[in-house]
Amino acid sequence: MTAQQRCFHCHEPVLTGQTFTLEFEQQQRTFCCAGCHAVADTIIQQGLADYYRYRTEPATKAEAMPAELSAELASFDSPDVLADLTTSQGERNKIELSISGISCAACAWLIERRLKQISGLYSISVNSGTQRAMVEWHPEQLKLSRILQEIASLGYQASPFAADEEEKTYKEELRRYLKRLAVSGVLSMQVMMLAIALYFGEWTGIDPEHQDYMRWISMLLTTPVAFYAALPFVTSAWRSIVNRKMNMDVPVSLAIYYTFFASAYATLTESGEVYFESVCMFVFFLQLGKFFEYRARSKARDATSNLLKIMPVTATQLIDGQPQSTSAKRLQAGDLILVKAGETLPADGEIVSGSSSVDESMLTGEYLPIHKAPGASVLAGSINHDGVLQVQVSQPLALSRLGQIIQLQQDTLNQKPELAEKTDQLAQYFVERLLLIALATFLVWFFWIDASRAFWVTLSVLVATCPCALALATPTAITCSLAQLNRKHILIKNNRVLDRLPELDQIVFDKTGTLTQGRFSVHQVHVLVDELDQKQLLNLVANLERHSEHPIGKAFQPYLTDELALSNVQIHIGAGLSASHQGKQLRVGNAAFCQAEPVDGAMVYVACDNVVLAAIELQDEVRPEVPALLSTLKAQGYQLGLLTGDSSNQAERLAEQLGFDWLEKGCSPEGKVAVIQQLSTNKQQKVMMVGDGINDSACFHAADVSVTLQGSTDVAKNQADVLILRNDLGLLLTLLAGAEKSARTIKQNLAWSVGYNVIIIPLAVVGLVSPYVAVLGMSFSSLLVVSNSLRLLKS
Repeated sequence: MTAQQRCFHCHEPVLTGQTFTLEFEQQQRTFCCAGCHAVADTIIQQGLADYYRYRTEPATKAEAMPAELSAELASFDSPDVLADLTTSQGERNKIELSISGISCAACAWLIERRLKQISGLYSISVNSGTQRAMVEWHPEQLKLSRILQEIASLGYQASPFAADEEEKTYKEELRRYLKRLAVSGVLSMQVMMLAIALYFGEWTGIDPEHQDYMRWISMLLTTPVAFYAALPFVTSAWRSIVNRKMNMDVPVSLAIYYTFFASAYATLTESGEVYFESVCMFVFFLQLGKFFEYRARSKARDATSNLLKIMPVTATQLIDGQPQSTSAKRLQAGDLILVKAGETLPADGEIVSGSSSVDESMLTGEYLPIHKAPGASVLAGSINHDGVLQVQVSQPLALSRLGQIIQLQQDTLNQKPELAEKTDQLAQYFVERLLLIALATFLVWFFWIDASRAFWVTLSVLVATCPCALALATPTAITCSLAQLNRKHILIKNNRVLDRLPELDQIVFDKTGTLTQGRFSVHQVHVLVDELDQKQLLNLVANLERHSEHPIGKAFQPYLTDELALSNVQIHIGAGLSASHQGKQLRVGNAAFCQAEPVDGAMVYVACDNVVLAAIELQDEVRPEVPALLSTLKAQGYQLGLLTGDSSNQAERLAEQLGFDWLEKGCSPEGKVAVIQQLSTNKQQKVMMVGDGINDSACFHAADVSVTLQGSTDVAKNQADVLILRNDLGLLLTLLAGAEKSARTIKQNLAWSVGYNVIIIPLAVVGLVSPYVAVLGMSFSSLLVVSNSLRLLKS
């Protein structure tokens, strides 16, 4: 066997020789572990081997299903849990599942084909893009745990997905906009074809009967557009009128319905001109902008809303000393819960018994596990590494620190950029005067000039000065800017940042996981015994650390070259590991555990029979793009700050190495917020915060702009204003440049639209602008604004 041999299922290196093999298509296939072997055997035996023939990506590494996992899946059959997670439709239960490990469409096909063979399952639909599945089943014939076990047997990890109510409402609204967009788009094409015939008929002659027929058809086709597709604008306009505060939708609605009813009047009386195509196209373009805006936000939700991966759905509650599965949402203060090794804590609380190391990196952003003993506080969302804990709940899930942070996601919805709000203020000023001008025009023409032309001249005033360009100036530029940034792997979730980015003074970075890669590596080995080979030493440590799930242990994985026979391997919580090798007692851990004198910078010590062999320094490597990024930002005039919870000397060395203007180390989440508030309030500076952990999300709300990376925690991605969809901080420069171009384009659009109206109003009032010319002027103005915005897509 060569070192290049790969697992047939997951394509990872095979380190177990020919231990796990299977014949497929007359060839002997080798697997890296028992899990992948079992999954492949299941897939082939069930007649689903086409998965291996047509997949485009390797599968996720599978694990054999232990009894503990089967018991955990069985907890989903609890009536309380099912009541919280499923919807009942007669004898059917319906649930949405989050499935990790899906890499291509073949994975979705495999899951669907396998589960459809199970009796009691009515339907399953797997979306490989969102990694979710919708399942309907008969609860009396089939248990939910059986469905989850079948998915696990294929090598995927499935768990119930609980969408929040805000997301459900949001998706319903998106569907409504899509329907209105379809209605206005399809009918606009039909009405435009009829309008072309009518326009040509004016020049070449048309039979009056044919002309009336096409006008009637146009009116019938335009009616759904005016009274269904345009309904959101009318509703918004009416609300603004009731509140005595005109918004942009008032002139939009006025132009739509004035033009529609004027055209309907012309059709009924067989006189005048009709402009049904203008109504349809105007509504279609406005709806298109709204749809793109909603679509961008929907993508943001798909990227950040899989909250079940943060919190467990179930918890093990101790009632009269007996463990009982319950829904995590139903835990109350004072309840006693059992948390086993590897499980996620379902609520904030205090440890009553047991000790363990707890990974709070999702909450704090710092990757070193923290030792917890009785009396210590623990947080919902942190992971229990290697001990069994009994915890008394202090706060239910909804009131926990994590629950409160998740609740704040609603603040990012339905926001307008500040420039758009200024545009609305301009529209209010413009609308009030436009209405007065239109009324005055009608009265003057009706009583003193030509009563027969009063209606059409007034229509020309309203159509020519219709704030189409003003209405499109901001949303089209924002939509194009969002689309272009999205193409470059930058997702804007809060449109207000487009206004704030050009005004930034300070850019503040978190250290661990943001400037650094968020994973430990061996930096330096201090060999304390002569003639000890460093390569053999690291291989020895790697053999021992492979028995631990501790993040520090992963730093030694690359140094595992030869497997050694170790016995009596023990994990000493919060201290290290010990084992026997060739009759000698080995220890790997902290200085106290190895009875070693501390070495400056060292985190891991190695001892053999109480003789300290080495002290090892670890480091979290800086991202390769960071030095060039910070150099460019400083050249552009930004002040750069470093905020970190790390209190070691590494923070100072990093700040000096990268040239930061200031450093605050050893900061708690509250301390970070205080620093940013001081910059914003006392120094009157605009601040961007770049971070990756839940502890940074409090800073996200304090800062003017917040940015996180794709590799950050789910809650950080959910709370940040901007999500960079690649783990590349260099895209910050693209973000800043894109925002600058967007702001410049919006100002150009507003200048043109206001200037156009200032010129066209006097001409329309004196009757020099016919309705046809008014329509052309309105269309040209709108087209110019849209074309200028479309340039952003090419930048």
